[in-house]
Amino acid sequence: MKFLLDARFDLTPIAFALNGYGNGGLPPEIPLWGKEFKAALAHNYTRTVEIVSHGTSLPVENNSFSLDTDIKDAWGLPALRMTYKDHPDDLRLGVFLKARIMELLDATDAKQKWASAVEEQDFAYHLLGTCRMGKDAKSSVINADHRTHDVKNLFLCDGSSLVTSGRGQPTLTISALAYRAADRITALARRGEI
Repeated sequence: MKFLLDARFDLTPIAFALNGYGNGGLPPEIPLWGKEFKAALAHNYTRTVEIVSHGTSLPVENNSFSLDTDIKDAWGLPALRMTYKDHPDDLRLGVFLKARIMELLDATDAKQKWASAVEEQDFAYHLLGTCRMGKDAKSSVINADHRTHDVKNLFLCDGSSLVTSGRGQPTLTISALAYRAADRITALARRGEI
């Protein structure tokens, strides 16, 4: 399993104040209001770094997108519903990476350090890696045209073909792949292959 650690501090002052604990926010012992809060913001904003980890989300059979039978969108159509559960190995990787991050901070002689808990999520950040791209239908889900091996007119243009993230924000890579897929789909349509 691949992963990476990403040291950064990319919060604006207001986002830093609103972020609270974790995600580059304030130490857990600081109250989130009042004089002590204001002093901690002023002191910590220029003295903070966050180290985040990124791994691949392993597939879980029940994870899916479906149409909600009760909730409608602005046009009265069924809304999209995401069902997501972390794979147990993803949580174990999170615990492992948290320990490596704390070791890295120990090596820097950081004045203060703290870590967020590794917990089961009910949301998703940049899910990647569940529909590998490749030539062999036995080991991949889509081909180089982003077309699924099993359903010929289904194209996947998202982050699922990225088996691992090169960095925390895969949006530009996903966008480039989507543009590439659009070109491939257009060419296939012109040849009458879809």
